[in-house]
Amino acid sequence: MKTLTLAWKAAAALVLLLTLGCDVLNQEPPASLTPQETFSTPDRIEKAALGMYDALQNPEFLGGRALIYSDVRSDDTDPSPYFNTIASSTALANDIQITNGWTGGYRTIYGANFFLQNFEPNAGLVAPELAAQYRGEARFIRALAMFHLVNLFAQPYNFTADASHLGIPIQLTAPDAASAYEASQRLSRSSVRDIYAQIISDLTEAANGLPATYDDPEFSNVARATKSAAQALLSRVYLYQGNYAQAATLASTVISSGNYTLNPDPATTFAPPYNTPESIFSVAMNTSDNPNTNNAIGQHYSPSGRGDITISPYVAIPTSLFPADDKRRTNLVTVSSNIPYTAKYKAVGDWVPIVRYPEVLLNRAEALARTNGLNQESVDLLNQVRNRSKGAGTPAYTLAGFADAPALINAILLERRLELAFEGHRYYDLLRNRLPIPAHGTIPTIPYGDNRVVLPIPQVDLQNNPNLVQNPGY
Repeated sequence: MKTLTLAWKAAAALVLLLTLGCDVLNQEPPASLTPQETFSTPDRIEKAALGMYDALQNPEFLGGRALIYSDVRSDDTDPSPYFNTIASSTALANDIQITNGWTGGYRTIYGANFFLQNFEPNAGLVAPELAAQYRGEARFIRALAMFHLVNLFAQPYNFTADASHLGIPIQLTAPDAASAYEASQRLSRSSVRDIYAQIISDLTEAANGLPATYDDPEFSNVARATKSAAQALLSRVYLYQGNYAQAATLASTVISSGNYTLNPDPATTFAPPYNTPESIFSVAMNTSDNPNTNNAIGQHYSPSGRGDITISPYVAIPTSLFPADDKRRTNLVTVSSNIPYTAKYKAVGDWVPIVRYPEVLLNRAEALARTNGLNQESVDLLNQVRNRSKGAGTPAYTLAGFADAPALINAILLERRLELAFEGHRYYDLLRNRLPIPAHGTIPTIPYGDNRVVLPIPQVDLQNNPNLVQNPGY
């Protein structure tokens, strides 16, 4: 029997793109279009570009699950019955949710690779600026998917001194049904260092080609990748890497663009139409994109849906750290039958927030504090995020109020926890700071570096690809 590969398992993305590439006026059967025909006109190329975002909506990955698989393992949620093995860090390599997440991530990457591979011979059909935009969108999507995969399935960047520990396979091509079976497609796991280098390269190239804004700001400025979206995500990547100078620089570029401001109420960001002044990039969804109540992020977090992720540990943060009148308590926590839930997500069609302006402000604040020590700008940036939510009786931070740089950094990390909760950040913030996952509910403390802090490589992929190596402990 032939050995399956990541590329072959992602063939659904190819079918999807061909479908989106069909000519509606001529009623051509989608399956009859070859890749050459799909990219044969500017209109079809545009449809194929939009098809990459359809792949990005994968319900097992960045349609919500990639964020969930981070947050249900953090100390902000209760043990989730539906995600029990992942939440309790007891999942085995044959876990179906983990397998589907891995496959969903690589299907997303396949969609971007398919576009890049087939667009290039036809790039002359569109203006150079538009060609650069399309390439940028594909590289942004590929980098975003790769970044989430490496954080789910590998130890953090600083786990080894030179980040030489195993990450994930780097897939940069989109083989067809025949070549997908070739031995060259049985990819091994690259080092985390090499994966970050690829992500940084993709995002840098993306930022160079992407527009600052689109012609339809009501949708595309948030739902499609922009220059600031690539720069903001790159700031996060550098922060995770420990390259604080670059993290600060990229965050500053986004801030100085003048394209973003904080909403007066943090709850505004998470309600329709989702294209608020602080929304930088989100995975756009609607009820037809993800009708399955087993997958939509709003269904898992909302008591009006499945409601199988509750947030007692987050609500239990002491009021000395998280005041009772903070808007993130009053406006972004809801209680049903005496059980607390986040109010960030409410419905099947909720957009999935990937990058928001508050994160960028806190990225720069933290990066400056780590490079420059105690400094006024970090305090100002911290206050900018905190002040829009804190109650009138809570004083603002002052530079003199911090004994040293570590105290300031701790305040910034706390603010990240409060502000970015249930958006896939808390768990990775703990790991990149070499901290244990605190005990919560019935789940005991998991030390930093423990094998259980990362997910296992799916067993089916190990069986199909002899070049893959399992994570330790599985």
